[in-house]
Amino acid sequence: MLRDINFLNIAYELSSASKCVSRKTWAVIVRDGRIVSTGYNGTPAWYVNCSDYWNGVYTKEHHDWSYKYEIHAEMNAIVWAAREWIAVEGATIYCTYEPCFDCTRAIIAAWLKKIVFSEKYKHHTGNEIQEFVEQNGATITQLERT
Repeated sequence: MLRDINFLNIAYELSSASKCVSRKTWAVIVRDGRIVSTGYNGTPAWYVNCSDYWNGVYTKEHHDWSYKYEIHAEMNAIVWAAREWIAVEGATIYCTYEPCFDCTRAIIAAWLKKIVFSEKYKHHTGNEIQEFVEQNGATITQLERT
């Protein structure tokens, strides 16, 4: 059976396909040892990709644009599973970065029970995410990549 590090490494391998000029992230949802959904940070399918809009170059204006138009990897993985009628209750989500507050709330609302990530989200300074996750009966673990 695959281990947490295997699924985390899969998330990193897939992250290279992200269309974001700032940060390439990916999330993998695993249930009963099988990948059931994945998602990367990007715009909805019908909208212009970040890398196309910004011609592959990161600018300081990117952050505001990204906040308006891009969907985080975790949310994309949950939405894709819902669109395909795939149950994620009790599943684990593997993320290249620690989920933001919005994604963490969605993960908990979708009843995923375990979050594994590698890199801290630079906008988080405390333990609020961990406390919220644990208060809701789930676990969150930072795992160093190998």
